[in-house]
Amino acid sequence: MGDKVGQFLRILNAALSRTFARQRYLHASNKKCCAFWMLMHIFVFNARTTMTFKHFITALLILAGCFHAEAQLRFGFKTGLNFASIKGPSEKSAAGASLETFGNVTGFHVGMSVGYPITDAFSIRGEFMYSKRGGKYTFDGPGYRFFRNSTTDRLTVGTSKYLININNSYLDIPVMAVGRWRDFEVSGGLFMGLNVQSTGEGSLTYSSIEVQPNPSSGGKLGDAMEFNLNQNYRGDDPGEAAEGSENLVVRVGATNFETPKTLGAYTDLKDDLGRLYNVLDYGLVGGVSYYLSNALYASVRLQYGLADITNNSADVAKSGVGENNVLLLRDDKDRNFVIQASVGFGF
Repeated sequence: MGDKVGQFLRILNAALSRTFARQRYLHASNKKCCAFWMLMHIFVFNARTTMTFKHFITALLILAGCFHAEAQLRFGFKTGLNFASIKGPSEKSAAGASLETFGNVTGFHVGMSVGYPITDAFSIRGEFMYSKRGGKYTFDGPGYRFFRNSTTDRLTVGTSKYLININNSYLDIPVMAVGRWRDFEVSGGLFMGLNVQSTGEGSLTYSSIEVQPNPSSGGKLGDAMEFNLNQNYRGDDPGEAAEGSENLVVRVGATNFETPKTLGAYTDLKDDLGRLYNVLDYGLVGGVSYYLSNALYASVRLQYGLADITNNSADVAKSGVGENNVLLLRDDKDRNFVIQASVGFGF
């Protein structure tokens, strides 16, 4: 099968080469067709070898240049800040009190846009953006921890306080309808985002009357234990501590356990439940811009996610476990919510 695919690509590449050789001599009015064949030639040729970022950018620049000359598309560049949080239901205590909150984190976005004018006052615009968003997560209430060695799994219950700055990086593609009136512009549409990086940093404070931390150093039952959190939600594996972590010795009953001082995203899991944050995000987007000149503008935009960004099969409850110490999974929906402040220019 691999030889047949390779043979097909060689034949297709040869045909595209001959077609492009003819197209490049066409009149300038046929630049779009010429650009299309050039783009196809680059992609098919590199499908047989290795597609690099350089090849991809080269193809896009060729296509953008030809289409800009032909159709007078309006290209632009923008950058700015994200004021982001995650919206979703809180885990509850047995008394019904909320145990979780999400605060705002500040990220950034940067990217390019291309607009197609329908009339002088109305256009369609697409963007390709790198956008960093997430939330400041807090859990404070009843909790549990497993302590394990080669022969024993020991469940303890106590109180937990998690403080985690969650940072998710996305490649966003918004597509919007845009209306212009004098120096003001209003836009609205849909966006799709692909999660390319997902990390969390923070701390966990845990205490339990069943656990004696640092018994050889005079630790007492119920003393608080401080853990660092260095979590890579797309790269960490179940049961593994964060890289470079030291071990903390605790005593539960008559048994001593070594536990990592720095926890990864899935250190507490024995089985692979999947990645916590889903790859796909999508939702609504709308905003307003003010043009300071013919090209320079400032804008404010709201991005409201409709997708559940967490994987329910890996979203483990922090307040307790089920029968036979089975982990409880959260069957809820968490969404991204972002306010963007940007500056940009068109050309």
